[in-house]
Amino acid sequence: MRNGTILLGAVAAVAAAFGQATPAVAQDRPMFELPAIEVSVSQLDLHQQAIALYETPSRWKEAAELHKQAAKILPKNDAGQFFGFSRAALLYFYADEFGSARKSMEKAAKVAEATGDVLTAAHAYVDAAFIAVAEGFAGKKREFVREARELASSDLLTWEQSDGIESRIEGARGGAAAARVALAKRFGEPSRLVAVAD
Repeated sequence: MRNGTILLGAVAAVAAAFGQATPAVAQDRPMFELPAIEVSVSQLDLHQQAIALYETPSRWKEAAELHKQAAKILPKNDAGQFFGFSRAALLYFYADEFGSARKSMEKAAKVAEATGDVLTAAHAYVDAAFIAVAEGFAGKKREFVREARELASSDLLTWEQSDGIESRIEGARGGAAAARVALAKRFGEPSRLVAVAD
């Protein structure tokens, strides 16, 4: 019964998040796209299916695909895409699909940056750097660290926020094991993500 309550709470949280973002872009949609209400319902259905799989490790990759699919329903750089891409990245990461995890977290960071959420974008780039470390992709790690540092220097952030980003970047110097610890500390295991969304 508790799992059902948590699932409903998580879906309600997702609904609230997308309920604010969708109407703002609906008027700009080409005629061939689904109306905003139908898109929102489709997204919620996909996210609900994904969340239902969080407690089954063998299906984390499947859950990631569902979250990513939900994000892609929205127009490019719609704020609502961040949830889908970032959750997909974490689930891919825990499913040891590092390449897909890195690409999804990079997309999440770009969405946050494009929508003006500098702090979230910077932290997402650091998360992407940790994933690149676990993947053994040093070039991408350097690229993501550079992006995070550039955002950390923004006048839109407080000194404490910038310092927090820099502290996390320093932690990205470790190896794959350190990356796993850092991401687990920040987000928890996928089975715990439902409670976070509640």
